[in-house]
Amino acid sequence: MDQIHTRALEALQPFVHLANSNSATSPRFTTNLITNATSSPNTYVFAELLETPAIQALRAPDTPDEYKGYLTLLEIFAWGTWQDYQATPNLPPLNETQTLKLRLLSLLTLSTTLKPLTYNSLMSALSITAPLDLESLVTKAIYSSLITARLSPATNPPTVNVTAVAPLRDVKPQSLGPMVSILTQWETRCGDVIGDIEAEIARIRTQSVRRRAEEYERNVLFEKALAGWGAESGEGGKKTAGWQGRDRGGGLGGGNKREFSADDFDDDGYWEHGLEGDMQGLGSRMDVDDGAGSSSRLGAGGLGARHPKRVLGKKS
Repeated sequence: MDQIHTRALEALQPFVHLANSNSATSPRFTTNLITNATSSPNTYVFAELLETPAIQALRAPDTPDEYKGYLTLLEIFAWGTWQDYQATPNLPPLNETQTLKLRLLSLLTLSTTLKPLTYNSLMSALSITAPLDLESLVTKAIYSSLITARLSPATNPPTVNVTAVAPLRDVKPQSLGPMVSILTQWETRCGDVIGDIEAEIARIRTQSVRRRAEEYERNVLFEKALAGWGAESGEGGKKTAGWQGRDRGGGLGGGNKREFSADDFDDDGYWEHGLEGDMQGLGSRMDVDDGAGSSSRLGAGGLGARHPKRVLGKKS
């Protein structure tokens, strides 16, 4: 779309040079220049031509009436529509090329101001009586890269779906004030939105810092509690180990002991010494306690009653 604007500016330059030349002194020459510029196939913008002194000279009071309408005609081609041309009296007639161009330029304006773009609304605004003529005009605008659109004749009502419009319409000087006002209001709203966003960002950052501080304090408390629990667990482990050692060392519940030598038995299962052996010697050779945990059993007269040892001898 920008390329079509560049081409339109380039196409207008020869007419601008002619308007600025020394020969552009008579109203007839100026009006012919306007007619040729508006009839040229690739000229769609005219603001630069309108600003030339030769064109503005047509506003002079001494300009003949037959030439005064050409300046208004050029303004309509710059920012007006077909309806403006129809509603303005004393304008010069248009040739076929000018008629097509003004309708194409009007279609650009209507595509941005008229919603929805139905066949009936466009035909009424462009003074077209047949739908086929409207479709031919829209097709011409599409292939000239003036608009990006799609025809929908089968819908109810039939419509023209425009998705892009080339920036080829000039700005009317009287509309600059409202445009500045609208842009100022938009700037104010943008500033308010940016202020709200910055305030929200500051609030989120403050909350994030507070959450991090709270999380750090919780971690510190947790580590202190974990360290205290570890110290208490270590002291309890020492006490438990002491009790276990005491229990293993004998204490009140010493384990039973059965000590003997396999050599003390002969082949028939009797002790070597028999009955003649010294009891003291036998006692030194064998120490057998019957019954597991006998030392922990309480007797009638003391801490525990020791069972008598059995003395085994040889068979007679």
